[in-house]
Amino acid sequence: MTKTTETPDAPRKPDGILTTRINNQTFITEIFFNHDSNDTFGDKLLKVIATEETT
Repeated sequence: MTKTTETPDAPRKPDGILTTRINNQTFITEIFFNHDSNDTFGDKLLKVIATEETT
């Protein structure tokens, strides 16, 4: 067994923040993007739509 002594990555800042108020609750959502990904926003959106259709 090999042990590695990796240091954890420093927390990164979110790429965006969404704030939504529904009734008397406020939802704050932090958004992170994989900057190494080759998918476009459209590709990701189609995946979300396809997932919603199957549920």
